[in-house]
Amino acid sequence: MQQIRKRVSASPSSASAVDYGLWALTFSYVLSQFFRSYIAVISTQLIDSFQFSPQMFGWFAGAFFLVFSLAQLPVGLLFDRFGVRLPTVALMAVGTVSAVLLSFTSNVTLAIVAQAGMGIGCAPIFMGLLNHVLRTGHGHRNVRAVTTASAIGMAGALLAAFPLSRATASFGWRPVMATAAFAMLCATLAVLCFVRRGDNVAQTRKTDRMAQAQPPASGSTRFWTLMPACLALSVGSTFRTSWGGPYLADVFGFDVIARGNAMTVTSIVAIAASFCVPVAVRYWAPKTISSVWLLAGLAAALLLAFSPGESAVLSVVLLCVLFSVGSIHPLVMSQARAIIPPHRLGLSLGLLNSMVFLGIALTSSCFGWITGHARAAGLSDAALYERLFLFTAIPLALGTAIYRFSPVVPPHQDDA
Repeated sequence: MQQIRKRVSASPSSASAVDYGLWALTFSYVLSQFFRSYIAVISTQLIDSFQFSPQMFGWFAGAFFLVFSLAQLPVGLLFDRFGVRLPTVALMAVGTVSAVLLSFTSNVTLAIVAQAGMGIGCAPIFMGLLNHVLRTGHGHRNVRAVTTASAIGMAGALLAAFPLSRATASFGWRPVMATAAFAMLCATLAVLCFVRRGDNVAQTRKTDRMAQAQPPASGSTRFWTLMPACLALSVGSTFRTSWGGPYLADVFGFDVIARGNAMTVTSIVAIAASFCVPVAVRYWAPKTISSVWLLAGLAAALLLAFSPGESAVLSVVLLCVLFSVGSIHPLVMSQARAIIPPHRLGLSLGLLNSMVFLGIALTSSCFGWITGHARAAGLSDAALYERLFLFTAIPLALGTAIYRFSPVVPPHQDDA
């Protein structure tokens, strides 16, 4: 009888049936994706409201990701010490207040501070999701759970496309941001109620001595090869989060509705790509899938650089490819998990995650600097975006080349 009880309590299906914490974190990730992506659609409205110069818009767009990236290492350490719930709830509360501030302020400085505050609020969400799932292992079931939750979270980018453009055209961007702040509050309460306190921390501490006593895994010395890939996969997302809208408006004359439609298409493609990942891991190793996707993103960036104003349809298609490169994010994280001992999971994933969002922050700021100089030099819009896409291709090329030497993880590896 005792054996039967043990089997039932250890059953994955019974555990997954009551894992409302995973759903709470997934819903929060939907909102995180929304806050990452909303600027691209309502960029012109924000520029008009705050009278941003190109450089100031670059700082505003990059503030979210700069703070987001800098928070990853401290958040990882907090996860290793306290678990997922407490740090996530505290920082999401900061994000909620910041979203309310942005929806009401007319001050440029406060707007940038609020944007940075939303970055703090979203910083622990995907990391919390990764730690919640991957702390128990890096097997096929874990990878599928992470990639599926990540795919669902991409719905936030979809909300930040056509629905956002329609709502902004009807009500203005400020009421929309106030509504998003309320949704953030609901998500914060859901994480507080459903994510277990100190999730898996006690179990991890028990394995610390064993993990430290074991010799390092064969691929652990190549952990650094994953960092350029994380930086590269984020660069294309800069066009989704902020610069895709200005590109379509400046080069092809898209208004807010047309930009919303274009972002909707790209978001749908990105969501479809994300849902393809859990299927692909059944047949191919994460490294193989990620390598192909990085090469596709590099090709798209080069094609856009050579013909930025050739065709609106072709440009949207190529932007879809650039956006979808971000779908390999959970794959690279699961690949890292295979060589990371459990007691260092939060810190190690935090380091990789910081590279992802540092890439977006730095790219957005560099885009603002390049745009300002191009405008001063009197370059055409097509020539300006040619430079931006060439700049995008550089980290993609370097990341793809270095990632070739990253450790290989078998596609069907399951944990006991």
